[in-house]
Amino acid sequence: MVKVKLLCSLRNIDTQILEDQDTDWIGVDRGTFELIEHNIVPISAVGDFDSVNETEFEKIKRKVKVNPVKKEKDDTDLALAVNLAVEMGYSDIEIYGATGGRLDHFMGAVQILTKPEFIENDLNISIIDQQNNIQVLKPGTHTMTQVTGMKYISFIPLNSNIRIKLDNFKYDLPYTTLKQGSTLTISNEFKEEEKHPTVTVELGNILVMQCKDK
Repeated sequence: MVKVKLLCSLRNIDTQILEDQDTDWIGVDRGTFELIEHNIVPISAVGDFDSVNETEFEKIKRKVKVNPVKKEKDDTDLALAVNLAVEMGYSDIEIYGATGGRLDHFMGAVQILTKPEFIENDLNISIIDQQNNIQVLKPGTHTMTQVTGMKYISFIPLNSNIRIKLDNFKYDLPYTTLKQGSTLTISNEFKEEEKHPTVTVELGNILVMQCKDK
């Protein structure tokens, strides 16, 4: 997969990720300024740039070509940035700095992961912060790779009547039908000695969240 990283802000992220200058980056609004401050020139920048001041915006324009969108628009800055990444041919998209602020913005970011066309085209889009790694899985059997330090894993149904089977987790589950709103599969755990935990999904999509305590 061709990878790109999107930065919205420095909220709730491990800034060590900004030492990765070998991966392409796209700046999302203020995230563009933060990338430049960390000596990363993004391949593109998206947003209305209402979260930077005039001096910061001038610094952005000296480093990257920008075409600010209108503040009154149908999509969020992040949604526009993800769409751009997809149009540019990226299939592995990591989103940073999209959590820890307004909950409506966070829910909007999660909504992006659930877009049917992204799921159908096998795009690997994830929201990542210091405590969480969030992605969507479609029907099939998936081997889950534990993100370093993240002990917990939850499976949240995005549709009603999803059948799910969990193998080689702390709490395994035979084929079970989940309805939207169920919390049955919240806060499972990886086994330290198990290298091949799998989740099998039928008849719908699930949100997978790997998490750790602070």
